[in-house]
Amino acid sequence: MSDKRSALPTLPAAAPLRRVLLVDDEEPARRLLGASLRAAGFELTAVADGAAALAVVESAPPDLLLLDFSMPGIDGAEVCRRLRASPRTALNQLPVIMLTSHTGEAEEIACLTAGANDFVTKPISRAVLVARIETQLRLAALGEKLREQNREMAQWRAVQEADLAVARTTQQAIVRSVPPQVEGWQVEVAYEPLIQIGGDVYGWRQLAPGRWLFWVADATGHGVAAALFTSLVAHLFHLAGSAAATASGILAHVNAEFFSVLRGHSFMTAACVVIDAAGCLSFAGAGHPPLLVRRCDGTLEKVAPLGLMMGLSAIMEPDETALHLAPGDVALL
Repeated sequence: MSDKRSALPTLPAAAPLRRVLLVDDEEPARRLLGASLRAAGFELTAVADGAAALAVVESAPPDLLLLDFSMPGIDGAEVCRRLRASPRTALNQLPVIMLTSHTGEAEEIACLTAGANDFVTKPISRAVLVARIETQLRLAALGEKLREQNREMAQWRAVQEADLAVARTTQQAIVRSVPPQVEGWQVEVAYEPLIQIGGDVYGWRQLAPGRWLFWVADATGHGVAAALFTSLVAHLFHLAGSAAATASGILAHVNAEFFSVLRGHSFMTAACVVIDAAGCLSFAGAGHPPLLVRRCDGTLEKVAPLGLMMGLSAIMEPDETALHLAPGDVALL
């Protein structure tokens, strides 16, 4: 048999009272303000001087500090300055409302310059003081929320930077920096991503004795996602070098495989050349910048790719342009 008493609802715990530290060298002021603030629902601690206030704040920071401006010894302005200079966030961000009997502009400026968040002039209206306290507590809560979001953002950034570092290492292993030794040709390479890693990738492969494939591609985007594309593209060009022997055939094969994986959800531009030891070069491109050829006499030729970007459809039939490079001519891909 069940005990119905065990099914009684559990009352929620009462919200903790907001803790206010009152610092005033006049005992009647501490007594009257203390009674008013306790009646308004605050947990109040009161001390008589700045040194005692600093000791309390160091050991158990309150939610808000009510600080008399004029006190013997360490006055309110000096207490506020020391708090703002503290390395502890609980102290340098502690809301401070200065209490002052002066109504002149100089005193107001002195309060704010010392680091006070607000000030209230004596004689103090309880309604005004409570409203100022509530406002500063709300602002403090918003500030703490923002700091927490900044901490989370810093942690997220650290994770992302670690991922980028790994992706960069992986991409550098894919994008080789030491060019191959090709009979009859001098080969140079340069690679500089926009950020740590990018969507640009290039490579080469020997197709047959005396025949080499060189290719370059630019996948959409930057960052880790683009780096993953470069890994895929490098793999596809490596496979295409075994499946086709011409520049246009290699591009068509890479496009078919690229489309079968991504189904039109991503695109890339690409271009490739096939060269041989006799100086013959065949070029094919898919939406990529043109091949530039500078002849040894200084004239410049542009060979524009006529094919569309890769990934638009499963079938692509890129045009192929054949050239012959004499000694001293330069081709830029």
